[in-house]
Amino acid sequence: MLQQTQVQTVIPFFRSFLEAFPNFQALADANPQDLLRAWAGLGYYARVRYLQKTAREIVKNHGGRFPSEHRDLLGLPGIGRYTAGAILSIAFNRPYPVVDGNVTRVLSRLFLLTEDSQTSKFKENLWNLAGQLLSRKSPGNFNQALMELGATICSPRSPACLLCPWSSECLARQEGVEDQLPRKTVRPGRVESQQAVAIVGHQGRYLIVKRKGVRVLCDFWEFPGYESRRTGELKRSLVSRIRRDLGLKIHVKEKLVTVKHIITKHRITVHAYLAELNPSERRLTRRGNARWVRLSEIERYPFGSASTDILNALKKRVESGYSI
Repeated sequence: MLQQTQVQTVIPFFRSFLEAFPNFQALADANPQDLLRAWAGLGYYARVRYLQKTAREIVKNHGGRFPSEHRDLLGLPGIGRYTAGAILSIAFNRPYPVVDGNVTRVLSRLFLLTEDSQTSKFKENLWNLAGQLLSRKSPGNFNQALMELGATICSPRSPACLLCPWSSECLARQEGVEDQLPRKTVRPGRVESQQAVAIVGHQGRYLIVKRKGVRVLCDFWEFPGYESRRTGELKRSLVSRIRRDLGLKIHVKEKLVTVKHIITKHRITVHAYLAELNPSERRLTRRGNARWVRLSEIERYPFGSASTDILNALKKRVESGYSI
């Protein structure tokens, strides 16, 4: 959970997750949909899929006990060099270094590493330096202190050098370039796109669909719709897309809510419209992964953050006496 996510965000998820899945066997046997629902809101959902794969591997090949050898950890799904080093040093007091974004920033400034931080040569050099600095007596505490130093003192902008225990040794500070390191290649800007979704209601039920064949939010549920980089007649295109994908004729009414969210480099504006089936529509779709569910049942399905915001707006509308 702590990969790419801050501690204060993780804590409530961590507690509720352990209540639901208290051991490796429970995690290995869990319904994937229940796992996604418990993780919903943390993002980077491949992590929880790897977590279950790891639990199953530990139950099957390690007697249900987490391995303490570096080679065994690297053989587990989703665990790389950084995660293995963090686990071994913090949980087992084994002398393995860690290099994350915070450590990269601290060491590149401390040793005045001016190369592009995205190159493999730079990264390998960083791992070697981290290993040389590592405390053999208390590697876990040292690694956590190094990461905390980067998170709280050696910040990306305006580092608090006067408070840093390595202030006098820092070569970047001596050269006055601490706020310029680490050097990174310029990444492409964010991709802007529009998404239109239809909240189709019928006799107290609402249409939701399961995302399949996509890398982002795969196996999560959402309201049906489409995404485009172009702005245009969203409502008309939404009607056409629902008919093409689900075989349903709908009438789009007013907009319920607009939600903005960011996934990796994509900045997406989601326009959620209330909709109803055309009077001529006699059959409810059963195509693919579409389902009609009541609001009282919808909590069983994992939703991403944007879809959850739309769902909350719908609940407020229904509670105020509105019905489709």
